[in-house]
Amino acid sequence: MDKPSLIRNALRQAQLYGYLVARTDRLYHPGGTRPLCGLQTAQEMVRQELLVIRNGRYEITPKGIRVGDPRSPLKD
Repeated sequence: MDKPSLIRNALRQAQLYGYLVARTDRLYHPGGTRPLCGLQTAQEMVRQELLVIRNGRYEITPKGIRVGDPRSPLKD
């Protein structure tokens, strides 16, 4: 799986659950046991303004919603 697919999947999960949580240096959906991506990728998404960190949660931004949409083209 390449990085754009990881990012898009993580953004879809963030939209579905409302936020993501960081545990053991990885990002998970709430209650999830399978990691979505590593914290380095999560920080990259924060730098690209796809996610924001609020109260220890990674929440999706409007820009992240657009990028996470399967109909939108991804820009690397």
